[in-house]
This record gives sequence, C-alpha cells and structure tokens, in this order.
Amino acid sequence: MFGSPFDSPFIIPVVAIICWAFVAITKAKHGVGRHGWRHDPSNIETPPMFRKMFEKEMSDRDSEIQQLRERVEVLEKIVTDGHKSSSLADEIERLRDKA
Repeated sequence: MFGSPFDSPFIIPVVAIICWAFVAITKAKHGVGRHGWRHDPSNIETPPMFRKMFEKEMSDRDSEIQQLRERVEVLEKIVTDGHKSSSLADEIERLRDKA
C-alpha cells in the first residue's frame, strides 16, 4: 500500500529545508553574520608565508631607497663642490671606489 519514503514528491524540499537549517545553525554557532565571514575584517588573516615575503620585499625596498639616497648625496656633493672638469672625473672615480 505504502511505497518507499523516497518515492514521495516532498523529499527534495524536506531535505533542502533540513540542509538550510543545519547551515544556519552552524553559522550562528560560530558567529558568522548574515553576509558571511569575508565581510568581517577580523576574519582576514595573512598567511605567514605571505607576511614573510612582504617583509622581505619591504626590507629590500628600504635598502634600495637608502642606496639611492647615498648616491644622490654623492651627486649633490660633486655638483656643488665647484671642481674643475679634470678633477671632477678623478672625484667621481674616488667616490665610486669608496662605495
């Protein structure tokens, strides 16, 4: 008389409602808001590998900036010292050897 419970046309909506309820309860249990975890800045964490790569790149950038500042100081010194052109070449070579 009665067939299998899986033959019922209501099985799909019932399973869908149960799954939705499970997801809603799990989200509420873990404190995830209506818009999900991506919209909460406190849930964003940079992996340690990327943090180390970023710190290395920043360190490389800072050292390159320091080198460029030193070169600019040398160039300013060359331009403002008022040397003759023959001694200017000697001064450039001396400063290159120094660096």
